[in-house]
Amino acid sequence: MAFMETLLSLISLLSSVFLLHAIVEGPKTIMLSLIHPFSPHSPFYPGNITDIEKIDLLIQGTEGRMHHLFSTMREQNWNGSSEVNDIVAPVQYTGSFFYVAQVGIGSFPPFPGQKGLPYFLMVDTGSPLTWVQCKGCDPCIPLQQSDFPYNTSQSYRPIPCGDPTCPFPNLDCFQSFCGFRISYGGNPAPLTVGAIVRETLTFPSDFRGTESYNNLFLGCAFKNYNHNFRQPNKIGGILGLGFPGTHTYPFLNQVGKKCFSYCLSTSEHTNSQLYIGEGAKMVGPQVLSTPLLRGLQEQLYYVDLQDISIQNIHLRLQASFSRGSAIDTGCPMTILVSNVYTRVRIGFVQYFAQFHIQPFNDGNKPRDVPMLDLCFPIPSGFNRYPTMTFHFRGADLVVQPTGIFIVGRDYVCVALKSGPVTMIGAFQQTQYKFSYDLEMGDREQGVNGALRFSPQICGSPA
Repeated sequence: MAFMETLLSLISLLSSVFLLHAIVEGPKTIMLSLIHPFSPHSPFYPGNITDIEKIDLLIQGTEGRMHHLFSTMREQNWNGSSEVNDIVAPVQYTGSFFYVAQVGIGSFPPFPGQKGLPYFLMVDTGSPLTWVQCKGCDPCIPLQQSDFPYNTSQSYRPIPCGDPTCPFPNLDCFQSFCGFRISYGGNPAPLTVGAIVRETLTFPSDFRGTESYNNLFLGCAFKNYNHNFRQPNKIGGILGLGFPGTHTYPFLNQVGKKCFSYCLSTSEHTNSQLYIGEGAKMVGPQVLSTPLLRGLQEQLYYVDLQDISIQNIHLRLQASFSRGSAIDTGCPMTILVSNVYTRVRIGFVQYFAQFHIQPFNDGNKPRDVPMLDLCFPIPSGFNRYPTMTFHFRGADLVVQPTGIFIVGRDYVCVALKSGPVTMIGAFQQTQYKFSYDLEMGDREQGVNGALRFSPQICGSPA
């Protein structure tokens, strides 16, 4: 049914593969195309699994994202030559929930037409650093292809320990080179250690060949601990698209891009796009705008969420978002801080009560209903589902029922989770185009830029 297709397509947003297909908006814009994870063309195609199994992946992915973002631990013992600054960044390891970009790395001119070796890098909008696993690593992440042979790339440029161009302020080292150390949340905590080098990254394009960026800072990972990518694994590292701030090493700053946008489709039969550059900007009478703010995690993007309404009834939650609200495509479902989730839950229960529909409890919930907190038995033919609106500062994001509910044959579940923070997930972002404009920031006022959005039918035929 339509709702189930929407749900399963949602998972495409979270575990899609970013393949860099074309630079279509002029030389200043890169376009990335998303491929549905359950398509046979996806590197993460899981084969034939049931709808409930797919929903379980959605739930696990949300819990995993929350855990890795906000339960950070630090690894104390490692085998580098000195202690390197901790960069605490989110990454998601649960199930197939990965955005991945295919990026050419290095320069190997003896091979005709080859501008770089292609690697799938996980796109992380919560991490500003880009890294790839390099030849000679120990321990390593199991990888289907060879680790990046940095020592044979003609564009490889090492950065000596103590060099003033090393992007980290304390100039800590890995062996005799500029070093990095990234610790991710979890128990045991995944940890990546290596050297910062300069390299060339190349993005393939169907229409214009390729576009290369030279002398970019790149993490060359030589030690990877506790990474649990699903096997067989094709992910060779991270492409960091987190908020770049004023640092020199984030990808967005290095390539001179101050804007990116995406539009997440609800159909597994279409491709959605992400743009980086001038072509990502949005203008027009239907475009709404709200400030992007500084928040608890420096690398994440935050908005001022002031209230939530269900079918136009405000819940009056103005004082409930003191810790800020992040917006994150890597989180499958929206997470609401516990006191807000309780109020929203009550709002949905009251809405369905007018139709004499009461939620399942632990004693009467059928086994084939997803393991979500709030689910209802639905009579045949019922179609009066409410909208849910996120009231941001200066803009309202009206989420249609297809972005709220998981509907089965005789049940409906609310696709929300309770957690320690509030984070607007990908399910609730479907069928909107979002643009992150980082040129509009005012650091003194705590404003990092502007988030613009408008309703749109996203996607083109795959």
